[in-house]
Amino acid sequence: MKRFFLLFMVIFLLFLSQPVLYSSTLTLKAIVNISEDKVYLKDVLEDPSGIPDGFLLTELFPAPPIGRNMVYSSQYVKQIISMKLPSLIADKDFSSPEKITFIRESQVITHDELLPIVKEKLNISDLELLSVNSSDILLPAGNLEIDVKQLSSGNSNVIVVKVSFYVDGKNVKSINLSLKTNIKKIVYVASRYIQKGILITEDMITEKFIENIVPYAVEDKGDIIGKVTTRIIYPGQIITDSSIAEEPLVSKNREVEAIRRTGNLTVTTVLIALQDGYLGQTIRLRNPDSFREVLGTVVGKDKVEVFK
Repeated sequence: MKRFFLLFMVIFLLFLSQPVLYSSTLTLKAIVNISEDKVYLKDVLEDPSGIPDGFLLTELFPAPPIGRNMVYSSQYVKQIISMKLPSLIADKDFSSPEKITFIRESQVITHDELLPIVKEKLNISDLELLSVNSSDILLPAGNLEIDVKQLSSGNSNVIVVKVSFYVDGKNVKSINLSLKTNIKKIVYVASRYIQKGILITEDMITEKFIENIVPYAVEDKGDIIGKVTTRIIYPGQIITDSSIAEEPLVSKNREVEAIRRTGNLTVTTVLIALQDGYLGQTIRLRNPDSFREVLGTVVGKDKVEVFK
């Protein structure tokens, strides 16, 4: 058994010591399809089997621009291979056509194809394309993802969006599109002058139909009633997300119930809030007798827990 094992090891080591034999002929393709920015040896060989990756991944020259073709003489391609890989081509012959055509693979998105995607991303069904930079959008081949962001709208029914194209996770192109919408939407406007910090009631607002796109306009009356204004709102001004906020649980200059816990002992006192506060927010408070300031966490309506 021991002799058999030794014989096996000798044969195995002799096999490993033998040089790797490649084909004596390197056959070049007549047409080479390229999906990357560079042309590698693996791209031009008809049969790359048996050749180590270290050789196959050798860059030969830049690929043609996206959607373009380039034609090289086979003599030129062979010279490049010989110059970059002299050890590989030693004692080898080339089999090749007279010329080699390199085709950069691509994909094309038309604006007719793009518009439904933009509508879906913006969640606006009635959009009309106003201006384009080109008839078609030429992109590298690969897995395509499209991102759409609204850049502006102003007070008109024209919006500008930025469309970014990602191929295999890489941003390869971005364009701006101008679009027009004919959708009439319901928004809410102030029916009278509303000061900052006022709790909004139903009689303070009225609905209005508009064709313009107003970013962040609040379209649900229920999202407005009971909120507090964060700034002055003039009559006829559209209510937006940034112009209202939840009513604070603690209001500035109002008395609050302050709880202090020490072990099993809970002490309750009355303090003055020095700022508005929302649930979980830390605010400043003042003792009305000693005028000493402390910090506390808002835990409920007009209620805070004071730090030790």
